[in-house]
Amino acid sequence: MFLIQTRNKRRSILIVLLLCVILWCIGGLSLANSQQEQIAIVLPTATSGVSEGDVQYARSVAKRFSRMLSIIGFTADTFEESSLSKAQLKSRKLIVLPLNAVLSAQATRLLKNFVADGGKLFVTYNLADTVAPLLGVRQTDWLKEVSPGQFASIHLNAPEIPDLPSSIRQASWNITVAAPTTPQTKVIGYWHNMAGESTGLPALFIGEGGVFFSHIFLPDDILTKTRFLAALLGHLIPEFRQPLAKRAIETMTAVGHTDGLKALEAFVQESGVPEAGQALEAGRRLMEKARAEYNSKAYSPAITTARASREAFSNAYFLSHVSHETEGRAVWNHSGLGAYPGDWDGSAKELAAAGVNMILPNMAWTGVAHYSSKVLPQSKTFTQYGDQLAQCVTAARKYGLEVHVWKITWNLEGAPKGFVEKMRRDGRTQVSATGKLVNWLCPSHPKNVQLELESILEIVTNYDVDGIHLDYIRYPGSHACYCDECRKRFVLATRQQIDGWPAAVLPNTGEYGDKYIEWRSQQITRLVRLLHKRLREADPNIKLSVAVFGGYPACVTSIGQDWIAWAKAGYVDFVCPMNYTEDTDYFTQLLVDQLALMPKDVAIYPGIGATATNSLLTPDAVVEQVYLSRSLGASGWTIFDYSLDISETVLPALGMGVAKSKAQPPHISSRLNRNLQDNKD
Repeated sequence: MFLIQTRNKRRSILIVLLLCVILWCIGGLSLANSQQEQIAIVLPTATSGVSEGDVQYARSVAKRFSRMLSIIGFTADTFEESSLSKAQLKSRKLIVLPLNAVLSAQATRLLKNFVADGGKLFVTYNLADTVAPLLGVRQTDWLKEVSPGQFASIHLNAPEIPDLPSSIRQASWNITVAAPTTPQTKVIGYWHNMAGESTGLPALFIGEGGVFFSHIFLPDDILTKTRFLAALLGHLIPEFRQPLAKRAIETMTAVGHTDGLKALEAFVQESGVPEAGQALEAGRRLMEKARAEYNSKAYSPAITTARASREAFSNAYFLSHVSHETEGRAVWNHSGLGAYPGDWDGSAKELAAAGVNMILPNMAWTGVAHYSSKVLPQSKTFTQYGDQLAQCVTAARKYGLEVHVWKITWNLEGAPKGFVEKMRRDGRTQVSATGKLVNWLCPSHPKNVQLELESILEIVTNYDVDGIHLDYIRYPGSHACYCDECRKRFVLATRQQIDGWPAAVLPNTGEYGDKYIEWRSQQITRLVRLLHKRLREADPNIKLSVAVFGGYPACVTSIGQDWIAWAKAGYVDFVCPMNYTEDTDYFTQLLVDQLALMPKDVAIYPGIGATATNSLLTPDAVVEQVYLSRSLGASGWTIFDYSLDISETVLPALGMGVAKSKAQPPHISSRLNRNLQDNKD
């Protein structure tokens, strides 16, 4: 009897414990879900009268906004505006409208009730007539920039919002002009031009119903923008300050590949750099202070202190790396202007000071050039700033940088309208499987191949460059090209009778789909092969490189880009796979797979997407991917995209250790020096 009672008692205790665990888990899930359900992003839909292009762009904008939210510790559910319901908005504190030009009557009614119940809106760029009154604003105009850099930054002034940055860089090209309609709505930010002068045009409004920003959030200056977003959300919704502070404290020591204080301490100790140890100690003191502030519920100060702690820890991490003098340390520059339009000397000087030894400036597309070309039309950049290639080469030679001219092939983006129309009239542009014209030159057309060759050979003939770097050396996707000339050339090459074009050659479904995939790949390879031959004839020292999709062999099927075959045939000297990702494991796997496929005599400089569409990397994440590239056996690395943003954030991090010249003493930023001084006591 005693044993039975004991077993029953134990069973009861186990049942109680099990129930406690279940309830605890449910409570934890409820807490997590409650945070997840506090923010919603409402996307426009084509059924609301918005164009399909704008719908897709809105998705891209929303994705970037979601990434910014995730950095500061929040997640957001995404809903289609056309099917928005009351249930979806239940328990929400904030609704984001990323690019919503119009709203249905149902969505408008739901948003009105949401704001009336105390909810807040965060609206960017498009100010729908039915939304504007909820924010206490009205649209008065829409402006496109009349000169480059007209909308270069936003200067903020709102002392009542703790930790709000004083300014944000954002190179916008147009804005929605609006004005307050209620006394409660304030303008807290104005657009400034590249010279730092105020345009007098409002950029940011805040009122009882929420926030209106007159453009979309672009990927430049992302660290400041996330700080700005955290400050705004904490002000709009005070209960958000606690999770914001919690997130800031959780991420203090998550730096680079060390990802934790103990690992960081070991890495710093192994480096033996005294300045790194000093930075580490400053980070520890700030960390303890942030935790104390959090425990006393001083959440806003805790956020500021935690951010300073992470900056100190990041500096300790940067200082602990060493430079590899023999590797390729490159940056892409998409603008073709460097970081400072009109000042290539300034750009080359700071790149060299940071340890970069190669610049890949985008000087030409298929139908436009930033230099004095007799083959391609000149660009507006050339007209305004002069021959950018000549200026770049002169500056690069002065500071010891190699110049590999970034040439975009086939893609007609940016080309003058008359040039594009002529290519279309001559039957030289691509056609999609549905018969839609595509603004790319068809790679199978002999005259297009000749145009690409002539434009590139003109560069190496007239300028003292070290190499040519090909981009867009591919098709735009599996949807093209299916023009009549492609059909004729494919039939001639394969000696096949093709009925039902293009259905018969579509990938996966067409009878000749596999053969057409192979044939398309041959059209792209032809240009690479011919260019390699012509460059060797012109100057054997000129290097040929390519920017390529990271996923192989999927890129062969989808875009006709067989870059492993180019490497094995000896057509290219180095490749830069665009491994743009924030996921360290994925970056690692991509590079491991690529190195396994590459011949040993062809260098690989993996592309690191510091400010790419698919990745927004913090400086320590950039250095981490450099570290991983070295550890895995790459010959160097290439960072996208050299601009003012990279200049102010990533280059200082590189120059402190991972790319620092051995002749230079360890560098500590002036901000870190202030932190060290402030925490001596």
